[in-house]
Amino acid sequence: MRKPDLRKYFYDDPRKTALYLAIEAVVMFAYLALDLLTKEFVYGPIAAGEPDIILIDGVLRFTAVENTGASFGIFSDATSVLLAVACVTFVVLAVLWVFSVKERNGFFRAALVLMLAGALGNIVDRIAFGYVRDFIYFELIDFAVFNFADSGLCVGCGCMIVYIIFFYRPEKKPKNKSEGDGKTEA
Repeated sequence: MRKPDLRKYFYDDPRKTALYLAIEAVVMFAYLALDLLTKEFVYGPIAAGEPDIILIDGVLRFTAVENTGASFGIFSDATSVLLAVACVTFVVLAVLWVFSVKERNGFFRAALVLMLAGALGNIVDRIAFGYVRDFIYFELIDFAVFNFADSGLCVGCGCMIVYIIFFYRPEKKPKNKSEGDGKTEA
């Protein structure tokens, strides 16, 4: 059995591959830090009994919500199942992130980085607390309470949709002369 040729996934210069992945990892961990710090310094005091922080009255406030489910509270109290799904999804996205390093489309790379950071932020919460700490609430439209990790996941998914619709072009495999053209060589 032949070993797969991994060179097609990476740059010929390993330093270039490492540089691109390192830059994206820094951005990913900066976003993760933003998520975890806002949960600590905004969510934490409100959950401990401080009053909600009203940014724009009737429009936007910070409030503390323990989300034991998924988006919009579905699958409440299924933390271990959601944690397992999030971990598997994170690993799949991380493998895609590493093995697609040569794909330099900004929407695609931003999508992967934001989705990885968002997934990791919520994984940390589920492991540490058994729930996700949500605190951003748009009162004006009575939207579900969310956090920066959720925002990263949603914006990342949006970027991936833009990439797939407008930029993704599957590789065309060369056709064999003997296949399908009905012609034979004389």
